[in-house]
Amino acid sequence: MVRDRAVRAALVVLALVSVAAPAAAQAIEGEWTGRVREGRLQLQMQTELSPREGTKEKETGRHRNEWNFGRSIPLAEFTGLPAGGESLTAENVTFQLNREAGSFRLQGSFRGGRGAGLFTFTPRPAYVAEMKALGHTVADTSEQGLFRMAAFDVGKRFIDELKGLGYTNLPLDTLVRMRTHGADTQYIQDLRDLGFRDLPADEVIRARDHGVTKNYVAELQASGYKGLTLEQIIRARDHGVTGNYLAELVASGYKGMSLDEVIRARDHGVTAKYLADLQAAGYKGLSLEEVIEARDHGVTKAFVDELQAAGFKGLPLQEVIEARDHGVTPEFSAELRKLGYSPSLEELRRVRDHGVTPSYVREMKAAGFDKLSLDELVRLRDRGVTPSFVKEMAGAGYPNLPLDTLMRLRDHGVRPDYISDLAELGYKGLTADQLVRLRDHGVTPSFIKRAREQGYAKASVEELIRLRSRGIVRDE
Repeated sequence: MVRDRAVRAALVVLALVSVAAPAAAQAIEGEWTGRVREGRLQLQMQTELSPREGTKEKETGRHRNEWNFGRSIPLAEFTGLPAGGESLTAENVTFQLNREAGSFRLQGSFRGGRGAGLFTFTPRPAYVAEMKALGHTVADTSEQGLFRMAAFDVGKRFIDELKGLGYTNLPLDTLVRMRTHGADTQYIQDLRDLGFRDLPADEVIRARDHGVTKNYVAELQASGYKGLTLEQIIRARDHGVTGNYLAELVASGYKGMSLDEVIRARDHGVTAKYLADLQAAGYKGLSLEEVIEARDHGVTKAFVDELQAAGFKGLPLQEVIEARDHGVTPEFSAELRKLGYSPSLEELRRVRDHGVTPSYVREMKAAGFDKLSLDELVRLRDRGVTPSFVKEMAGAGYPNLPLDTLMRLRDHGVRPDYISDLAELGYKGLTADQLVRLRDHGVTPSFIKRAREQGYAKASVEELIRLRSRGIVRDE
C-alpha cells in the first residue's frame, strides 16, 4: 500500500543503472501502488533494470537493479482513470499516463481511493530527436534512459514553461535535478510571489530541498518576520522554527525577538513548556540568555522543587545553575544532614567539588574523627588523608594523631610501610617530626644499610640526616 502521507512532487531516484540502447525500443514492466488524495494520485512505481554490457555491474554478475520513483500527479493528467476521487473503488482498471519520452500503461484495482497493480512503459523514440532540436543531447537513449526522463516528465513542455519564467539554456542534468527535487514551475512562481525573483536554478533547488514553501514563509510573515532573505528563511527552516513555535514564544512573553535569537532558542531546546516550568518555579521575566543558560545547564522545575524541599527556597537562578553544575542534589544535602551537618548551598558546592562524600564522612567518623567540621573534612580530603591512611598509621603505632600531624605526614610522603621498615632497622618510636625530617632528607632503609656497611652502625637520626645531606655515605 502507498504511504498515507503525501508524496513530494518528485522523489530522488534511489537506484538507476542505465543500459545501452537495443535495436528496437522495448517495454519496461513493473509494479505500482497509489492513493487518490486532494485531486492527485500519489503514485509509486517499482521496476528492475538490467545493467548495460561492459559495465562494472554486468561484469560482477549484478543482473538486476531495483528502481523506485514516486510522484504526486494531478488526476487530470491521466487518461482512462475512473471518477470517484478519494473513494474510488474499481476492479480491472486500465489507465494511461502519457509523457513526451514515453507512455505508462497502468492496470490494477482501487478500493477506497487506494490502488495497486502492474504497469508497462513504452518509450517514444522521437523524443530523443525532439530534445536534440531543443539543444539537449540525451546521453542515455535506451528504454531505461527514456523511462527515467518520462518518469520525471522532462521534455519540451517543461522547458517552455521554464523559458516563460526566464530560465533559458539550462543543461539537461539541471532540468532533471529540478524535476527530481520537485522544483517545478509552480514552485518557482510561488517563490516569485514571495519576492524571490530571478533566482538561479541551483538556488531554487536548494530552497525546495530545505522545505521552503509559500505557506512556511507566510507563517513567518504572520509572526512579524517580513523581508527575510532566502538564506535566513532556509536557516529558520533547517533549525525547526515554525509559526507555532513563534506563537508559543510570544504567548510566553518573548516578543520582538530577532530571527537569530529565535533560532538560538530553538537550538538550545527552549520550548513553551520549559518557559512555563521556569515561571511556575518562580523564575519570571528572565531574559532569553538566562533561559538558554538555565536550559544548557540542565535546570528543570523538578530540580528547583527538590532544592526547595531540601530547604533552599528563593534561590537566584545563578545559584541554582551553580548547584546543578557542581552536582549538588537534594539527596546529597539530606545525607549530610543525617550525619549532623547543616550545610549552606555554598558549603555543599565546596564539599562536592573536593570529593567529600557522605561515605567519606562516615568512614572518618568510624576512624575516630566524629566531630570534624566540613572545612576540616575538605582539608583532609585535599591532602589525601583517607580513613584507610588513618587506620594504617594507627596500626604502625601512631594512633590518635592530630589532624595537622596526619596531613603533614601525608604531605611529606611518610607512609606506614616506611615507618615499619625503619622499625625493623631499630628506629622505633620516632616522633612525627623525626619521621618527616628523615623522609625530607632522603634517608631510606637502603641508605641506612649502606651507612652501616661503611661503619656507621649506630648512627642516630640526626647523624643519619647529616651523613645524607653532606654526602659522607656514598650513593650506589
